[in-house]
Amino acid sequence: MNMFVTSRTSFLAVLSAAFFFASVPALAQPASAAAAPVSTPITTSAIVQPALADVQRCISDLNIARWKAPTEVRNAAQQNVSSIQRDLANTLPSLLSQADASPGAVPQAFTVYRNIDALYDVLLRVNETASLAAPQNESDALYSALQKLESARRQLGDTIFNASQEREAQVVKLQAAVKAATAVQAPATPAKTAVVDDGPATTPPVKKKKKPAAKPPATDSTSAPAPSG
Repeated sequence: MNMFVTSRTSFLAVLSAAFFFASVPALAQPASAAAAPVSTPITTSAIVQPALADVQRCISDLNIARWKAPTEVRNAAQQNVSSIQRDLANTLPSLLSQADASPGAVPQAFTVYRNIDALYDVLLRVNETASLAAPQNESDALYSALQKLESARRQLGDTIFNASQEREAQVVKLQAAVKAATAVQAPATPAKTAVVDDGPATTPPVKKKKKPAAKPPATDSTSAPAPSG
């Protein structure tokens, strides 16, 4: 689809946290933490499909060739209408199917939101041209379809924001539950072995070494001879 994607910056900033929580790995919920019952969220198709059907009927009834505008203006309007028709027929159905298969999932619904946002911008350009060049009935029909698409886009944005808030609350609760369960299941510190002091150990007697016997003095062969009688 050849569209200029101009998503609303402020809304994208608010929803940027949604992708973080979508990327957080699922935490194992302890058996002690019972899951609270939740209501089934409304599907993305239920929010936007009525407005999309109205857009389809409106652009199918346009006769741009008869608009009172220069040829290049009518050609640009026809190209925009053809782009809208391709999106409605080829792109959006698969995106809606993926979003409806995972009700409450932020990434799939946000993908539809970005497409609807781009679709709105293209339809807005057609409506602006029609307000100056188209017959009154076609101009009025385009304006009505534009308002319905804007309402559906706003409702889808609110739904995505609420889903991201719920996801954040669930992650915080699960993290707290896992932390508490980990603290309870942590192994106890092993007890230290007590040492009893019964006094000094008995010292074995030391055996005395025997002194070697004294050797007789050596005879000096150079001593003077005994005097003769």
